[in-house]
Amino acid sequence: MFTRFQWVMLVLAFLTSLTMHLLLFAYSLLKDLIALEMQLTYAETGFVFSISFLTLAALRIPWGFVIDKLGVRVSAGLALTLLGLFGFLRGFAINYESLLVFQFFMGVGFAAVMPCLPKLAALLFPREKTSFPIGVSISGFAIGDVIALIGTPQLLKLLNGWRNVFQVYGAWALILTALWWFFSRKLGEGYGSKQPSQEHSDILGKDLAALFRNRQVWLLSGLYFSACACYDTLFIWLPSILVEETASNSVEFITLMLPLGFFAASFVVGALSDKFGLRKPFILFLGLVAGPAIYFTGTFREPIVWFFVFLAGFCTIGGLTLVLAIPVELPQTRVLVGSAVGLITSFGNLGSFFMPTLVGYLRDVTGSFFWGLFSLSLLGESMFIMGLPLTETGRKKR
Repeated sequence: MFTRFQWVMLVLAFLTSLTMHLLLFAYSLLKDLIALEMQLTYAETGFVFSISFLTLAALRIPWGFVIDKLGVRVSAGLALTLLGLFGFLRGFAINYESLLVFQFFMGVGFAAVMPCLPKLAALLFPREKTSFPIGVSISGFAIGDVIALIGTPQLLKLLNGWRNVFQVYGAWALILTALWWFFSRKLGEGYGSKQPSQEHSDILGKDLAALFRNRQVWLLSGLYFSACACYDTLFIWLPSILVEETASNSVEFITLMLPLGFFAASFVVGALSDKFGLRKPFILFLGLVAGPAIYFTGTFREPIVWFFVFLAGFCTIGGLTLVLAIPVELPQTRVLVGSAVGLITSFGNLGSFFMPTLVGYLRDVTGSFFWGLFSLSLLGESMFIMGLPLTETGRKKR
């Protein structure tokens, strides 16, 4: 059983990931109003969103070292402060340049969140039971997607202005920041601060060069690249794919199945993996199923398409949950979890930056989403291939 403090920290981690995606993807629902008011081109409108991913990819490695140096409490507190402050200031942007600046510094906070989650799990829980806590932590991303998709249009009607919506979301992030600093005090008093002894750890070196030489880190980076690229790209393009390829009349509700699959996988995959004490078989199975599931989202019609959209979200994020758990268990990365996850996610998020553009480009060139969807299905299937040489880290193997 978890202690009360462990549950409190898990809830705060869940709310942190929820808030990150809420702030990030709320822009997608407000971008047309912003572009109209500020007279932005499509390229400028897209760059406002992309600059957060560019910042995220560039700064996750430095943030990983900061987290290992300063600890989770201070690092997550700084990240939440940046999210709340600049998320709130977006509501006061007067032009394109000021909005870019606020979005950029929000991205600085975004970059720290993902490396903090497995590091927190490593501090609070035994290493053979980290998959479930990590799954709980990242499940907030899915709920943030759902709230952004459903809640933002309703809040916009109620508040009558995109600036007011940004201010409300930013204010919530600032409240969460205060809650984090208050309830995480035990982390600053040495709770879970003891690291594995050197004789029980095969550390290659406490520097970035050592992590770059680690083959397992690059396999995990590739898995993260594929999982995130598939999920994020589907989230952006799925409504258009459903309309064009399947002529669906329930686009919004079918799209919701993607984050619901994300949410289910966050709990189910981690819990099952911890129960059986194995990681690799789950990654292989999810990778094997992910490719066909993604392909079928654009080829089957209702009602079965609902199932395949859910399955696509479940398989991609289920694999990602285990990717984040493995650095906690690998002897080469356990002491440097923040740095390792920073490297893995920094490279991995490049997929979320490039693939949406590639799918859009293929649609422009071919006049159909078929080749873009086919490319995503191949990327999903690559999770199986990259999982084959992965080292098993579950307790049964140990």
